[in-house]
Amino acid sequence: MRNTSYTSTQIIAKEGWNQIVFVFMVFLFSYALSFLPWIFFLIFGGTLYSYRNPERLQEEDDAHCIVAPIDGIITDISKIGLRDGSEALRIVIRKSFWDVGVLRSPLAMEVVDIKKRFGLFLASSSPLFSQLSDRKTLTCKSAFASIKMVISAGLWSQKITLFSKLGSFKSGERLGFLRDGEVALLLPLDTRVKVSLNDEVKAGMSILGYLAYKDNDVK
Repeated sequence: MRNTSYTSTQIIAKEGWNQIVFVFMVFLFSYALSFLPWIFFLIFGGTLYSYRNPERLQEEDDAHCIVAPIDGIITDISKIGLRDGSEALRIVIRKSFWDVGVLRSPLAMEVVDIKKRFGLFLASSSPLFSQLSDRKTLTCKSAFASIKMVISAGLWSQKITLFSKLGSFKSGERLGFLRDGEVALLLPLDTRVKVSLNDEVKAGMSILGYLAYKDNDVK
């Protein structure tokens, strides 16, 4: 099933249009009343900046390549146990309010299942964030492996937006929007990681690593 997203290449993501119009109207009102218009203009500029939607080009053209799904900082690279008894490699990217909020597909894949956990909008630095945050977990299949993408909303997020519930995505294709929070990728243990803790990454462009080549893969 092919993904049919409702937003693609707008300079400003649709998710911010209502807020931008509202803040702009407040600015015009403050300007008409000569009531601190420069403050409201800065707020308008900051809101506009937080919903920017730039075009991105992947650094490499390799089907095994995993690109960053969101802008931010690498805060964790570790091996974890899953509920089914298996293990996975987890890479966590923490996004700030000022990073680009567009979520992108980390590789060519199909989203086969989405689970929603209703929770609170907490600061991603909070010790309760992983247990109580609002979250969506995407189960995805590529030609080489199955992965999970765990999207957790932070303090400044109003919701986690996905453009299509299920479907196939190209590597780096826009698939949603997250204003604040973090994204964790759960990958096979034999994934070759190319990033380190505290590295800054860009969605759809920065390479996180490579899925392992198997004997029947074409290199």
